[in-house]
Amino acid sequence: MNTAARWLTDQRRIWIAVLIVAVVAGIAAVVWVNRSPEQPQEVSVSYGRFLISPRLDSTPVPRWTLRAADLSDEPGAVLLAAPQNLGGYYGYSSPMDAGAMIVAATAVPGEPRPGENAGLAVGPVRMHGIDPDTGQVRWTTDVGELVSCREQVFDGQLACHGTHRVLIIEAATGAVLGDHTTDFDVMDVTVRDGVVSVAGRTADWMTAVVTRGTTSDIDATWRRTYPTPISGDPVRPRITQDYFLDGHDHGVRVYDLRTGELLFTGPIAYAFDGGIVASQVFDRGGSAGRVTLLDRNGHPITEVGNASFLLEWYPTATATPPPILTGESAYERTTGRVLWTNAQIGIDEYAGRKSAIQGVVDNTVIVRSLDGSELAGLDLTDGHRIWQQPTPFSNRSRYDGITDASHLILTDGTTVHAINAADGSTAWSMPSPPSGDPRLRSAVKAMGGRMVMVTAQEFTGYAAA
Repeated sequence: MNTAARWLTDQRRIWIAVLIVAVVAGIAAVVWVNRSPEQPQEVSVSYGRFLISPRLDSTPVPRWTLRAADLSDEPGAVLLAAPQNLGGYYGYSSPMDAGAMIVAATAVPGEPRPGENAGLAVGPVRMHGIDPDTGQVRWTTDVGELVSCREQVFDGQLACHGTHRVLIIEAATGAVLGDHTTDFDVMDVTVRDGVVSVAGRTADWMTAVVTRGTTSDIDATWRRTYPTPISGDPVRPRITQDYFLDGHDHGVRVYDLRTGELLFTGPIAYAFDGGIVASQVFDRGGSAGRVTLLDRNGHPITEVGNASFLLEWYPTATATPPPILTGESAYERTTGRVLWTNAQIGIDEYAGRKSAIQGVVDNTVIVRSLDGSELAGLDLTDGHRIWQQPTPFSNRSRYDGITDASHLILTDGTTVHAINAADGSTAWSMPSPPSGDPRLRSAVKAMGGRMVMVTAQEFTGYAAA
C-alpha cells in the first residue's frame, strides 16, 4: 500500500470537515432498519478469513501457552516470526495458521546479518505442529535453512522456500512431501489442489523463471523463462490468485498461472479471488488516484468511484463470497457490477482514501469512523446503515482482529473487544497480555480455527469459558 503523505488543499480540508460533520450529525444515534432485534442464528460459513470455529459469546479463557523452550531442546533456540521471516531473527516471533494445525518455527540465532535492521542470522530451522485445542506438540521436523513460507495454506500443505530450494510439508504430520533444489533464486511458491507453482529469477535478476508441476516434480507441467523487456530493470515475479505478475508501475505484466501465457500489461495493483484484477494509477501526490476493475484479459469492467488504496485484509465470515468493497461501492466479485454505494466504507486521510472496513461478519459490513471514535454496521446486501455505536477502544489508531461468524473480535494491542455484528454492542472485553517488545503490538489471531494471542516471545491459545 502506498502511504506517501500529502497535505490537502484548504478547500478540500473544509469540504471534508463539512462532510464529516454532516455524516456524524445524521447518524448520531443507534439506527435499526429492517433487522430483527432477536439473537442472530448460527451462520453457515462457506467463505472466511481470520475465522475461528467456536462461537465466543463470553470472555474466553487461556488454555495453554508456548515459548521456544517448550518446543525445542536446542540451547538458545528462539521462536521465529513465521511464516515470512524464517531466515533471520528480529527479536520477536509468531506461529502460523495451517488449517487444522498451528505451526511454529524455532532456530538458534547467530551473528548479525549485514545491512540495517537485517536481524540475526539463524541456523537450521525446526518446524513444530501444535494441537490448537491442547497446545501439545504433535510433530517436529528439521527443515534446514529457509527464507519463508506462504501465509495462505491450502489443503493442509505448507509451501516454503529457501534461496535455491522449494519445500512442501504436510501440516498434519510434518512429513516432507517434496524438497527440491533449484538453479534459480526462488521468490514465491504456492501449492493448491496438488499443483505446485514456483516463481523466481536468475542470478543476474534479469530473467524470471516460473515452473508448474507437482510436489514430486515442480516443473512436470512446464518451465518457462521471461527475460526483462527493459534492459537493466530487474524482474520481480510474484504469484497472486490465478496469476503471476512481473514488472512495476505502468508496466506490470499479468500472466495466466495455469498456462504461463501473457494476458496483458498495465498498472496492476491487486488481484481479487474470483478473477477480477484492478489497475491503479496513483496521482502525483501519492494518493489512491484512479482505479479500474478489469477482467482477466485486461478489459475494463468499471471505474471505481472515489478510489481508495486496494487491500482485502480483514476478518470475513459469510455464507457466500462477499462483494469487492472498495472506494465507496460494493462490486459483484466475478462480474464487477456495482451492487450498492455507501461512502462510509472508505476514509479520506491526508495520504489518500483508504478502506474503513474492519470486518464482514454474516450480513454486516463493520466500518470505523475517520477519528476512530465510532463503529457502524452496514447491510451487506444493499449498504444501508443498520447500527452505529461508540468504539469501546481508548486507543483509536488502528485495530486488528478475527471473527467467530457472530462477533468481530478486535484488538488495539492493549485491549480486546468482541463486537456483536447484529447490533454493534460489545459482547465482552479483556486486556491484552503485554507484548514484551515496544516494536510489537500484542495481536489476536485465528490459528488452527482457534483464538490465539501472540506476543514477542510466546503465544497462548484461548477457548470458550
